[in-house]
Amino acid sequence: MTRFNTPTPAPLKTLAVVALSLLTLLVLAACSSGPKDAAPSQAIFYPPAPDPPRLQFLTSFSDAEFWVTTKSSFSDFVVGSSGPQEALGKMHGPYGLAVHNAKLYVCDIPLRTVHVYDMVNKTYARLGQPDTFAGPVNITIDTDGTKYVCDTQKAIIHVFDANDQFIRTMGDPKRCAPIDVIVVGDDLFVCNIRKCTLEVWDKSSGELLRSFSTKGMDPDQLRAPTNLALGPDGNIYVVDSEQCTVKVFTPQGNLLKLIGEPGDRPGYFARPKGIAIDPDGVMYVADSQWEIVQLFTTQGKTLLYFGGATTGPEGMGLPAGLTLDTSSIEVFRKYLAPGFQPQYLLFLANQFGNNKITIYAFGTMASE
Repeated sequence: MTRFNTPTPAPLKTLAVVALSLLTLLVLAACSSGPKDAAPSQAIFYPPAPDPPRLQFLTSFSDAEFWVTTKSSFSDFVVGSSGPQEALGKMHGPYGLAVHNAKLYVCDIPLRTVHVYDMVNKTYARLGQPDTFAGPVNITIDTDGTKYVCDTQKAIIHVFDANDQFIRTMGDPKRCAPIDVIVVGDDLFVCNIRKCTLEVWDKSSGELLRSFSTKGMDPDQLRAPTNLALGPDGNIYVVDSEQCTVKVFTPQGNLLKLIGEPGDRPGYFARPKGIAIDPDGVMYVADSQWEIVQLFTTQGKTLLYFGGATTGPEGMGLPAGLTLDTSSIEVFRKYLAPGFQPQYLLFLANQFGNNKITIYAFGTMASE
């Protein structure tokens, strides 16, 4: 696995001021006008030199004008019913997101919609009909392209096929308010925000098979679970925003360990939300209060953190959902610095500010 330099233990706010001041000087010219990205000659890397770079900031955007050259037929329909601003895919409050076959799906809670940006064909559409969603929070896409959208307001999961066609809804609104879901074989692991439990559903029928954990402050309980991830070890990683930790369970519901705790230093959290884990076990966790993303091993070792509320195109604002992708690398190759070889891309949703979606590449320099 790629090695990182662990940050020196110091308050996150102090470290952020120093790091962000340096970054501001590096990107000042690029931020004054033009597209929201850094030219390869002014590339922003994490960690900063002299350490070997592992992440490069690529670009950010907030609406479909970044992508669209032609509108899809459904987008034309939206123009007539929802107005020009929404038809251009202007995001208001993105949270969960996912990428499949170079199509980016973004859950926009205030707009009650899921934006669909086709990054290759440069088209924009919306998932479902204008009244499909009431509170879409997170979206998960299975390997076959099936999409599961958690709607906390309607307290159901909306299911769409590989062609973005609606199939059915799943769940019992009287029992469960799904906030996130992951696919594990033939099962769906569903985070029930109402009861603070994890439920296991049959993927085909939606039948409740079992549930585990309860609401509380004990190590094996959950207080405010928001996001789930499946690790390469087969375990279930649960972000508890109130307890400021990531709890790791076996698929059978046994607690294995806790990663992170409340605090203002690397390895600690204030308001964790989105989580993503790469195949080598590098875990990304977004913290909306510190406005950073931290990297850990799945054993809990702190590797790196990056971000901050800068005024540049890489600035974060209440970061939330995270997702990793390899299908869209070619789309963003023009942003890569010479010699930087990407393994995958990281997409991050920001609920506040002008950079609603920020995109990074994880990789190494060719000289390493």
